[in-house]
Amino acid sequence: MDGLRAVAILLILVHHFHGPLHEYYEFGPLGVRFFFVLSAFLVTRGFLKARRRCETGKSTATGEFVEFEKRRLIRIVPPYYLFLAIGTALAIVPVRETLGWTLPLLTNFYMAHIGDFPPVISHFWYIAVQEQIYLVWPWLILLIPFTKLRPVFIGLTVLTLGFRASCIVLGASDYVRWFNPVGSLDSFAIGGFLACLSLEKPRLLDRTSTRLWTGLLALAAILGGHFLRLLPLQNPWSIGSELLEATGIAWVVACSVVGFRGWPGKLLASPALVYLGKISYGIYVYHVLVSVLFDAWASSHHVVLGLNLRFAILTVITVAAAALSWHFFETPILKIRKKTTA
Repeated sequence: MDGLRAVAILLILVHHFHGPLHEYYEFGPLGVRFFFVLSAFLVTRGFLKARRRCETGKSTATGEFVEFEKRRLIRIVPPYYLFLAIGTALAIVPVRETLGWTLPLLTNFYMAHIGDFPPVISHFWYIAVQEQIYLVWPWLILLIPFTKLRPVFIGLTVLTLGFRASCIVLGASDYVRWFNPVGSLDSFAIGGFLACLSLEKPRLLDRTSTRLWTGLLALAAILGGHFLRLLPLQNPWSIGSELLEATGIAWVVACSVVGFRGWPGKLLASPALVYLGKISYGIYVYHVLVSVLFDAWASSHHVVLGLNLRFAILTVITVAAAALSWHFFETPILKIRKKTTA
């Protein structure tokens, strides 16, 4: 899974840093969709196991939810707030002016409110949407009977498509459509559906022949999602872009359950990708700040770089910053958390 996280974060870096092939494909939205599906898959599987503890009287739904939120906050908040602290200390105007929205994890609603991508902080919409959905998601998994979960996930997917369609009909801002949590529920529903399916049929994609034809369908879905993304947002077909991408990504996640074979498996299990996946959250949080500071320095020193060289430098600096944060800031906090709960 860390290898998959590494792939997702690299897609986002290529998009935001204008890396190789960025002009041919919108890698950033695909990377974010990757994180949504993968996160929903893992969280849903975790809470399906928590259900068993609740059913045997070893735990309660409330206790599982509170513990989940504690773990998420201790993982998500420290690097996020460190970014805001650094941005505020450096007098970066967009950071200072939006603290009322970013501190309580409401960046997505701020972007929908102003109808724009505010510089420096706009990438926080993903974190905000995810945390808002996770205020409700655990209760669905814990309280709805297992046999009813997959129909619920299908219903949530239909709800999401209906929401996007209503945005077109009502002339709502594109930013409302993109950054409202309901607009991303289909990615979570697909991840949740896959989690349920993987527990019932853990060897679902074990056969090579099955992987081949389903893989071709997954590739077609991802490419189809990209094609729909290129359509004007007022086009009704555009509402299916995220759904197709998430469906294709689900195939990749499903294959990871039984393990990739051959060179893809070796690549995803390589120490470099596993490490990048481990620090991927820090990379996501800090990468825009790195870009802003580096470009300001380059401009003040009249340094002009080619896109590929700029991409390489920004990627190296971002990974270094995330690594330092992981080892000297995030990990000590996580260790304190473990000690206090031991």
